[in-house]
Amino acid sequence: MSNKLNATDSLEIVELMLSVIRLMRKQVDSAMSAQGLSLARGKLLSIISNEGTCRPGELAQQLQQSPRTITDAIDALERDELLVRKRHPTDRRAQLLELTNQGISALEAVQQPKHEAIEKIFSELDSEQFHLFKVALKKIEATAQTLEVQISNS
Repeated sequence: MSNKLNATDSLEIVELMLSVIRLMRKQVDSAMSAQGLSLARGKLLSIISNEGTCRPGELAQQLQQSPRTITDAIDALERDELLVRKRHPTDRRAQLLELTNQGISALEAVQQPKHEAIEKIFSELDSEQFHLFKVALKKIEATAQTLEVQISNS
């Protein structure tokens, strides 16, 4: 008996994963938005928070978005006083993004609702099912990353 999945099984799993991701994003976004910060805006602020400061181009790269899309998002967050643009200390052409106190507070305010929404999504899995799911996802991710490197090197 082969351990290989057939194409139909693989496609079904991919479709299920995409459906689950879509539903999870919607539920987490709803929980966060109720606190005044959408999932998309929260992701952007989280990256800046983790970095301390970052350039808009680095942010675009991490989010795999076009610079124009990121600029629009940065403009909106700056208007809402959640972040500020600062001059780079050594490169006059560059800007650095930094969270304001209001941005930090907004990010902190959504953490609990975000975690609660995620916990509800996984609440039907026992600890063994959760562990096996995590192991399988890590294996799939590693394979996908290897394939991505191979594609970019060819």
